[in-house]
Amino acid sequence: MHVALVLLAALVGVPVGGFLNVVIDRVPDRHPLRGPRDGEAVPPVAWGPIPAQPWLLRPAGRAAGPRRWLWVELATAAVLGALAAAIGPDLRVVPLLVLGAALVAVSVIDLQLLRIPDRVTFPTLAITLPLVVAVSAARDELGAVSGAVVGSVAYFVALLVPHLVYPRGMGFGDVKLALLMGLHLGWLGWTEEHPIGGPIQQVLYALMLGCLLGAVFGIAAQLITKRRGEFPFGPALAVGCLVVLVT
Repeated sequence: MHVALVLLAALVGVPVGGFLNVVIDRVPDRHPLRGPRDGEAVPPVAWGPIPAQPWLLRPAGRAAGPRRWLWVELATAAVLGALAAAIGPDLRVVPLLVLGAALVAVSVIDLQLLRIPDRVTFPTLAITLPLVVAVSAARDELGAVSGAVVGSVAYFVALLVPHLVYPRGMGFGDVKLALLMGLHLGWLGWTEEHPIGGPIQQVLYALMLGCLLGAVFGIAAQLITKRRGEFPFGPALAVGCLVVLVT
């Protein structure tokens, strides 16, 4: 394990989590990330052009804000550190760190609002897809881009079918998130020996784990809340994706 890289990624995760707090609070309502917001008890701070709602790195004398901000920062640090530990000093870690941060954001939003906003999923896809291509070219593995496409399409189709059969059981936000997760799963799963089977295998592993975690989470949510109904599936899919990426 490359300790310095892991520590650096985890430390970077703290301010990234502060930025994600703004994304989580504002993106679902389509509110601009910067500037004041009516009714906001603690306005964002400006780190240059980047707005943030920090908990650990808040300025002296500033109110702490919701405890959720702290947990987002800690979760982001843990996710980025785990990805850095798994990938090591390799250019592939760059798009994966962007993915990891996005999965933290969509998971928290889904837990709060039972939806996954396109304004997180698609910008992340727009950022990481060129990074995947650039890193693949730098590693002289442009074939891995085809694996990324296979993984993205495979995961999208795998979730689209149950969505079409029973839309209330599988939201379309989860289906669109599958495009993003499948891109990276397929990219890492590609090998010259298994250019199609490798990406699909990675997607199936993540899907099966996500479904298992989703079933456990759904049962637990019903037992705790004493009511039946919808529950967020995105966090289970995100955890399943991350587990496969780091193992």
